[in-house]
Order: sequence, then structure tokens, then C-alpha cells
Amino acid sequence: MNMHTRSLLHLASSVLAAIALQGTAAAQAGKPLVLRVAYPPGGPADVAARKVQAPLQALIGQTVIVDNTPGASGSIGATNVQNAPADGQTLLVTTGNDLILAPLAIAQVKYKPESYRLLTPIFPADFVLVTNAQHSFSGLDELVEEARKKGDKGFAVGSWGYGSAPYLVTADFSAATGTKLLDVPYKGAAPVMQALLSQEIDMAFVPLAASVLEHIRAGKLKPIGVASTKRNPFLPNVPTLNEGKYLKNFVYSAWAAVFVSTSVPEAAAAKLNKDLVDVVRREEFSRFLHESAGLPVEPMTLSQAADFYKSEMEKFRRIARAIKLEPQ
Repeated sequence: MNMHTRSLLHLASSVLAAIALQGTAAAQAGKPLVLRVAYPPGGPADVAARKVQAPLQALIGQTVIVDNTPGASGSIGATNVQNAPADGQTLLVTTGNDLILAPLAIAQVKYKPESYRLLTPIFPADFVLVTNAQHSFSGLDELVEEARKKGDKGFAVGSWGYGSAPYLVTADFSAATGTKLLDVPYKGAAPVMQALLSQEIDMAFVPLAASVLEHIRAGKLKPIGVASTKRNPFLPNVPTLNEGKYLKNFVYSAWAAVFVSTSVPEAAAAKLNKDLVDVVRREEFSRFLHESAGLPVEPMTLSQAADFYKSEMEKFRRIARAIKLEPQ
């Protein structure tokens, strides 16, 4: 190889290195990492995303922004992320429940839940069955027996619409306990809570959050049971729904999480998983979850996250089939 050839090769490698460095710099400085939240500002998923934002930005040395793209049970934000460039710079923040259920309930939703990869949960919460203050059930068994006596004129149960997670949890509860319950749809968790407090409805399955806990402690809502295999640390005296005689293995959680499109390369997804898990394991984030009545985040590898997400998809699809849920 002569001197001229060596010089050309050296020049070419230098140019390629410069282009690579420019690409990295553009990703880190010019193009921010976007946490696209599928809900309006102020909800648990949005608040958790904003708690992730600053420490993630410091960790990766890149601007991180939170962008709210709400609507249609989170499906507008999900579709937006699916259509974004496959460079790992646009992440989806939504609840796993809505990501799985929206295509099963809304005809206009065309994405498949399998088109997303779970990176990490950021706000897990148990579903808790609560009744309004006018009811004085001693527990689940008494509630079920009273509901059975009512026959077709069952208790009114709040949800946030056809096909929503509370809708499916209620339907599964109804089938398992042999009770007829009347679904009353609202536009979100906040209106359901208001309907319970004003006694418009009898009961609801709601994710346990700080506001729910406050109403329970004030005696404005009566907790019947937690949809888990173990008691919730914020309600240690409230039994699980599996401690009664009518339900077994009745387990439901609402879990806000960060997802990325499966079109993003595996190596990029693995780094995002590693960085996000680093953030959610920190004491400051754990303190935020505790103050918000959220459950601790269990750190997951990309493979463990995939297994968990798959099991949740199978669960909700099974229930959707059982209650003959059809897209509308």
C-alpha cells in the first residue's frame, strides 16, 4: 500500500468518525429525548414522567422533554409514537392497561400492543374496590350477597368508559361472583370519584392513589378489598378480595410505564431500559411513589419486562373474550 492510498484511507476514516460524532452530538444536543405522555397533564402517569425527566436528563447528558398527547384512551399518543422515527428518541408514557385494551374496544385504533416494547413501569398501583359512604358492608362477602339479592337491578358501578380497565375488572368481578352490576361510564378517574362521593353510584374499582387514600381515611369512601394477592401497605387493615369466599386469584393493578416502538433497534432499547431503571431505583423516585400511594417499582431487564407485558396482554385478552368485548 503506497503513501497516497494510506493517506486516502486515513482521510476517509477521519471523515466517517466525524460524521458519527456529529450524529451522536445531534441526538444528544440537537434532538431531545421525548417522553410522549398519552394523557393530559396532572394525572399519575404524567406526574411520574415529570419525576423521571430531570434525573434521566442528567444521567444521559441529553435534553429530555415531556409532551402530552392525550385522547381516545391513550391511543392517540400511542399511534404518534408508533409513527415516529425508529431512533429511540420518542418514548411513550401510558398505562399498560390502556395500551392493551384500546385496540380491543375502539374500532379506529389500528396499532397492535405487540408493536411496543415495555422499558419499565414507573407508577404501579393496586385496584381497590370502594363503595360510597351510604353503604356499610362489613366486607366483600356481604356486598356480593346484597348484590345477588338485587338481581337484575344491581349496584351501579363507575368506570371510565366501555373497554377501560375498570370496565373489564368490573365485568370479571361480576362473572366470578355471579352478580349483575350496572356500568355507569364517566370521562375519567376524577369524575368517578366525585360520583362516589355524591352517592350517584354505589361502588367502583379505582387505582389506589393519594386522593383515594385521603377519602378513605376521612371516612368518605369505604374500602371493601384490594385486587391483589397481598394487602396493600397503605391499607394494611383492608383485606384482599381473595380473602373472601367468592374470589380467588383476582389480581389487577394499574401500571403507568414507559414504552418504545419495537422498530427501535434492540441495542438502543436495552440502553433506554438500563437508564430508566437506574432512575426509578433511586431513593428520590421511591419517595415520590410512597408519597403518592404508588407501589414500589420492581427493576426489570428488557427480557423480564417483555415477559410481564406478555402476561398482561394474555390476561386482558382472555377477559375481553369472556365478556365478548367488541370494538365500537
